[in-house]
Amino acid sequence: MSTFSRLVLLAPLFFGALGSSCVTLDKEAAISPDAPVEFYRGARSLRGVPLTSISTEAQRTRASGRMDVRAVEKVAASARPAVLSIYFKTKQAARVRLLPFSIPGLGFPVSLPGSGLGSGFIIHEDGYVLTNAHVIRGASDHWALSATGQELDLEVLAVDPVFDLALLKIIGTQGPFPVIPLGDSRKAPVGSWAVAVGNPLGLGHTVTLGIISQTGRHLSGVNPEEGREISFIQMDTAINPGSSGGPLISLTGACVGVNTAGYVEANGISFAVPTTQVKEFLNEVLRGEPQAP
Repeated sequence: MSTFSRLVLLAPLFFGALGSSCVTLDKEAAISPDAPVEFYRGARSLRGVPLTSISTEAQRTRASGRMDVRAVEKVAASARPAVLSIYFKTKQAARVRLLPFSIPGLGFPVSLPGSGLGSGFIIHEDGYVLTNAHVIRGASDHWALSATGQELDLEVLAVDPVFDLALLKIIGTQGPFPVIPLGDSRKAPVGSWAVAVGNPLGLGHTVTLGIISQTGRHLSGVNPEEGREISFIQMDTAINPGSSGGPLISLTGACVGVNTAGYVEANGISFAVPTTQVKEFLNEVLRGEPQAP
């Protein structure tokens, strides 16, 4: 077991009071609320293309009528092929924290040489992948495992440090790939069912179920005039270390958020970046002036 994996497994025991559900690199401790999207070389070809060229839109986000007793089974089966377990190598110092924000007193520095893990999911048949920025920040040699065990190489295209999102692309393997379409998170109200799929603790393609507990959670303390911040979806769907970057899915199979963090010492309090802000990030990539960081 790698040093990273041991820390992830022990974090709920030793760092529970810190409220960490994910491990983020130390240099992310202070993120400016007006930090721009970072473009990598591979994003140059995306400037000016339509959103449908890199993501798939769901036809329907909210389920209607009576709930099918097999609805969750159907969502899990549909999502499984498009969810990836992401791995990477890093030697940088890291910090165990509640959320990817600078909150005094809620972090603990650690050293994580070796390999790390997270989750991601494919949003277009050409192999475009979404995950959290903190999953791949400062790392090298990114790769993923599909549900069938196929190893896939990944190229980082763009990173949004404020919304904690990253766009990647599968390289070296020919598509088309299975996808999870992006729905409208505004149509996922409080009380609606939410299914999460990810790679918690390295246990790939784990499915958990809960409800959306609240929307529009602003946890960074940033005033609107100071810059951007995440308007989190709060849910009681189980999210654990390694789940970061996986999809939060409605019962229609539409992604409504990207699972990001949760309170270890609490029962059923976790957070996801809504798809309204995912699409804002993707549109920024398509409008941007890509430059290699």
